[in-house]
Amino acid sequence: MKKRTEQCNETIPRLNDECRKRLRELRERLGLSRPKFADLLGIPPSTLKNYELNYREIGGGTLLLIAQHPELSTHFIWLTTGQMAEQTIA
Repeated sequence: MKKRTEQCNETIPRLNDECRKRLRELRERLGLSRPKFADLLGIPPSTLKNYELNYREIGGGTLLLIAQHPELSTHFIWLTTGQMAEQTIA
């Protein structure tokens, strides 16, 4: 059990780092400023800035906002895994 916990403790920061990079890339691809993207998500701009600059881990609540957002949900799989969803590849 301890070994699994240690593996998770090493893996989660790497996953969050990749996710935060993709979050910023998504915002920039959409041509949105931080305040406008934060408004789209319904979070404070300072929270988005903290995510993008890796001052704070991206919370599950924010990921759910993206997954359920009508304009952003198609990007969720790529954002969290780096993999393109099958429907967006075609």
